[in-house]
Amino acid sequence: MEEAARAELATAPPENAPDALPGRQLAEALHQEQYPALVRFLLLNGASWAAAQDAAQDAFTQMCAPGLSIAHPKAWLRKVAWRSWVKQKIAPEELCSEPPEPHQLTMRWQTPAHAAELDEESRIVINLLLQLPAKQRAAMAWTLDGFTTEESARAMGTTPAAVRQNLTRARTALKAGLNLDSSEERTAKGEDQ
Repeated sequence: MEEAARAELATAPPENAPDALPGRQLAEALHQEQYPALVRFLLLNGASWAAAQDAAQDAFTQMCAPGLSIAHPKAWLRKVAWRSWVKQKIAPEELCSEPPEPHQLTMRWQTPAHAAELDEESRIVINLLLQLPAKQRAAMAWTLDGFTTEESARAMGTTPAAVRQNLTRARTALKAGLNLDSSEERTAKGEDQ
């Protein structure tokens, strides 16, 4: 099963993709920049702090496999780290296409550094993100990491239309959770008068 996953991830890149680089070289070049972003990506998907760190490190370890060449390393890292996190949470006989739901719906991954960096509004937004259904949460996490709808769909194994639909639903839920719809309506009514 591991070889099948590795073969799937190492398939030939699309025609417009950049030249693939050796995995170990990429891992050394990207670790400092991408490790924190990769952990954040997993946290926004609902991973605990420890599970996110373990899965991120596992992705970098897998990147160092001999003979592995990667054309899109940032997307590859997220896909492999996400799979590693899912494997941590689900027994092998329970593997499925759906990501696991977080057990606790509050932000439980703060470190002292995060507590100092995050303001109250950020904490509220992150807690709302963690309450979204898994597919919406995943679509938002890919988008927040700067990936296009097409890139997200390719990495998630779905269609761009499905990603757009999940993003729309997630944004609607976040607006409702932040009471942005009602404040926009009040502003619009005040301007009409």
